[in-house]
This record gives sequence, structure tokens and C-alpha cells, in this order.
Amino acid sequence: MLLYQYIRAMEKKLVKKSGAPYYLQLKNILRDLIHSGDLKEGRIPPIRQLAREYGVSVNTALRAYEGLRREGLVAGAAGRGTFVTASTREMQRHNRQGLLRRVVEHALEEALALACSSEEFSEAVAQLVREKRERLRKVRLAFIECNIEQLAYFTDHLELDPHLHRLPVLLGDLQAEKQEALEALASSDIVVTSFYHVEEVRQRLKALGKPIVGISLEPEMGTIIRIAKIPRKSTVGLVTASESFLAIIREILKDLDLSFTRTLETTSRDDGQLRKLARQCDALLVSPQRRQQADAAARPGTEVIEFVFTPDRTSVNNLKVALLELENGGKR
Repeated sequence: MLLYQYIRAMEKKLVKKSGAPYYLQLKNILRDLIHSGDLKEGRIPPIRQLAREYGVSVNTALRAYEGLRREGLVAGAAGRGTFVTASTREMQRHNRQGLLRRVVEHALEEALALACSSEEFSEAVAQLVREKRERLRKVRLAFIECNIEQLAYFTDHLELDPHLHRLPVLLGDLQAEKQEALEALASSDIVVTSFYHVEEVRQRLKALGKPIVGISLEPEMGTIIRIAKIPRKSTVGLVTASESFLAIIREILKDLDLSFTRTLETTSRDDGQLRKLARQCDALLVSPQRRQQADAAARPGTEVIEFVFTPDRTSVNNLKVALLELENGGKR
């Protein structure tokens, strides 16, 4: 059953004169459905559909979704939509702080049974945390992506320890077996790449025996909000460097129910062909690698929107777990 059917059944409505922003009310309604278990690991419907159901703007629905994503309650994947995260079931059963408290209480009881004082226990915990942080900072993480713009963005914006040593590697350099790329990967402790490339990376690095973590990438919310503001009667151009990236953008637009009167596409690097396409468009959606060329080809007043992806919260948390497992394994 789709989300809007649950909403109708529960007769949840926005309170027009409550003073609370609509996006916040909508987020709270969705959060209640998630915590009640009604959605479980189900798919949340497209943003435009939810906006129509509640009589709010697409931007309001987007802000509600973004609030849920920041809380770790939902995650998105290109072509699959927005889903309640698997971790939500655990959040329903336990409060994270409560779980942590029980772990600490158990450890403290064990320490007291060994005739240690609570002060000794506290000092030992603080020292252990400091040591683990220091060891984690020595880990070398290689990040592989297919274009330099996204590679630089992910390397700089991953929500990890700022002292973690990061090694950016272009997928093309790995495919070409460039010496610099191979040396960087050989010196790394763990390799991270998007799910789009994880199988290829695993095959190419099989001999190295490195832990390889795939992360799910989702478009930046700012990107989606800008696209949602484009009038639906517009002609929109999709400009990418590869067919695979083009397919990803198509899937995301379809999933979010963001359609336009006319959509033109190109992966050509020819300036003339790009200018010909751009002259027909009211807006251009471009991959990071094509941004500069698209800016030069666009007519005055044509909006150029760079399609930037970021790792979702669940993927970042999984990566943090992998790093802790690596550190606990004594590789460093």
C-alpha cells in the first residue's frame, strides 16, 4: 500500500493556522508512520505525488524528505526511489543512547567486579578512545570515482575523521593501470567506491586483497530543489560525459516524477553539437565533468544545474563501521 493510502486512512492533515511550517508538519507525519511500522522498509512515493496529496509545493515536500534523510530514517538510490532504511526497525525497538548506556553499564560492572574504581574505569575508557582515534587517523583510505569533479567532492565531503588520510583515484586511471593510481591503491588500507563501480573495482583489485566498501550515492537536495523549480513546460537538456551517467539522471527524474515538455540529451564533447542543443533549452542538467563546457554553450538566461551526488547517511555509517573493523583487525 502506498504512503498516501496510509495518510488517508490515518486522516493526517496539515494544520493551516498552527504556526508550524508545512514542511515540518509533513516531516512529522511521515516520521510517525515510519516509527509506527506502517511503512517498514517500504517505498515512499514520488515527491510530486506527495505534494499533490497534501496540497503543498514540491519544495515543501522536498524539505520534509530532506529532514527525514538527515535523521537517517530514509535513504535514496538512483532508479529505486526513497525507502525507509533498514536501521529504522532497530530505532523503533531501542533508543540509541539507551543502548549505549547499557553497554557502558555492563562494562562498568565488569570493571568493578575486578576491584577497579569508577575513576580508574573512566580514565581507561578515555585513554582507549584516544588510542582508537589516533590509530584511525593513520588509516589510508582510497576513494575511486569516474570523474575528477565528483572524486574531489566526495574526497573532501565524506563525513569522516578530518585527519583520515584520503587517496583520490580516478576509475579511468585504474582501468588504464596507471602506475600512480596502482601505487596509491597498493598503499591504501581500505578502498571506497560507489555501488555503480564496486563490482568492477573488486575484480580489478582482487589480487590486492583490500577491503572494498560500496556506498550509495544520492543527488544533493539543493540540486533536486533547483530542478523541481523548473517549469514543467520547459525544454530541458541533459549533458553528461557518459551514457551511464545519463541513464542515472533519467532514472532519478523518473523516480521523482520530474518531467518536462521536452527533454534533449547528449554525451558528445563536440562544442558545435552542444551549442546546437543548448540553444533549444530553457535549462541544462549537467554532470560535473561537463559543467564548464555547458556554461560556455548555454544561452544567456539558461539555467545550468550541475548534478552533484553525495553519499547517503546509511552508507557513511556503514563506512565508519568498516573503518572500525579495519582498526580492530590490527592492520595499523
